[in-house]
Amino acid sequence: MLRPERSNQLHHKANGLSARAGLCSFAALLGLASCRVGPDAPPDTTAPPRDALSRGPLGDGVTADQQPLPRWWTSLGDPLLNTLIERADATNQTLAAAAANVRAAYAAVGVSEAQLWPTVGAGAQYTRTLTNIALLAANGVVLEPYNSYAYGVGMSSWEIDLWGGVRRQVEAAAASAESRVEQLRDALVSVRTQVAASYVQLRMLQEQRASLIANCEALSTTLELTRARFAAGTTNALDVSRATAEYDGADAEVPQIDAGIASTIATIAVLCGGNPSEFAPMLAEKQAMPKSPEVAGIGLPEELLQRRPDVRSAQQRLVAATAAIGAAEAYRYPKLTISGNFYIATTGTDGLADLGNRAYSIGPSLYLPLFTGGRIDATVNQKRAEAEAALAQYRGAVIAAVGDVSACASDFVHARETRRRSDSALASADAALSLAQQQYDAGVIDYATLLDVQRGKLSAESTAVEARAGVVQGYIALQRALGAGWDAEEQAVEAAISAESTQSENAR
Repeated sequence: MLRPERSNQLHHKANGLSARAGLCSFAALLGLASCRVGPDAPPDTTAPPRDALSRGPLGDGVTADQQPLPRWWTSLGDPLLNTLIERADATNQTLAAAAANVRAAYAAVGVSEAQLWPTVGAGAQYTRTLTNIALLAANGVVLEPYNSYAYGVGMSSWEIDLWGGVRRQVEAAAASAESRVEQLRDALVSVRTQVAASYVQLRMLQEQRASLIANCEALSTTLELTRARFAAGTTNALDVSRATAEYDGADAEVPQIDAGIASTIATIAVLCGGNPSEFAPMLAEKQAMPKSPEVAGIGLPEELLQRRPDVRSAQQRLVAATAAIGAAEAYRYPKLTISGNFYIATTGTDGLADLGNRAYSIGPSLYLPLFTGGRIDATVNQKRAEAEAALAQYRGAVIAAVGDVSACASDFVHARETRRRSDSALASADAALSLAQQQYDAGVIDYATLLDVQRGKLSAESTAVEARAGVVQGYIALQRALGAGWDAEEQAVEAAISAESTQSENAR
């Protein structure tokens, strides 16, 4: 049996000039410009016409001449709301999960890019060998056991990206990562609007509670007056029963509103990533309801597509799906791979540093698929269909975005008109109650008439509070529809991307 030293000596006698010539020829092959199969860009994604919104139900209070504010909640003039949104940005778990998805997506880009480079590793081994006597003794081979030592570096099969299949995978992974970034921005927009909407809901409930308590106090006063009149014989027991029932009915509504307040505080706490007991002290005290700006800017339709994160995310998914077509088509063409290794082998440890015991092998291999049972064609057709689905989803997102803005703009305009009419109705109800109370005290009208007027006043007051809250809620919903509430230098997004970049650099 040949020892490793004898085998190595045969390898070392190869002609060095021929080897260098072969390597130069191979390098020339690698220097050829490679192509990139598959479509280079997604299909046309034309923006909606400039008058797509102006033909909708826009009116007083909404203008296309102004852009939405990136930090629109600051225009509501409530410092506590600003604090809550800052807290939600930092500790909301939906945002934390979306940021982690961004990091995972960018890590996946690194995984795809790694396929463009060879994989090189180092290794060593030791073996002790005893030759089979029955097979080799007759041939005069030395039968004593011997040791084998070897170490070196090796390169596993490395595919040269001649047709751009790997680069298409990188392109798809990068677009998917950008889609994750847009999903994080969409989550920011959603969480911020939910915090603001819940906060306005809380302030509305607190105002309604205060109005209900004031009404209960007025009903209590009327009840005492009615009882006094009954004792004096100037009224009947029916009026006393009506006054009692009206007071008890109004008082019974207080726990319902208290439950709503507690539930809303719990919702805000969850959005801010905390416990209700932590937020109850700062939110339990009644404060004035935030006020929205009198005019809301909505911008132009093409600007809407650049601003709404869900539309931007759908566009990036379309880019990724289109790139996946090229990655699938690359499997139709020949695949060129390179593998090789360099090592030193010897039967004794004293020869491990001797380059005379070196050995190497390197060379390309070419593979051309001839029959795959239709797998490649089916995969390409699958990717094309997925790209068509992504295109339909993108177009659907565009249509939905324009529809959302049109609907929310109309809601905001009509909410302003509802507030104006509700305030007018409340002023009339106040005047009617004042007059009815005077007439009742003078004995001109009976208690039933006064009761009807009091009910009307309470209803008008509750409606006016809801109308004022409806304007602010409409403004918040419009900002959500516009995709407002983020900017290009969003701290949460930058932190997610930079964290993955730092981890990638440390890994390298």
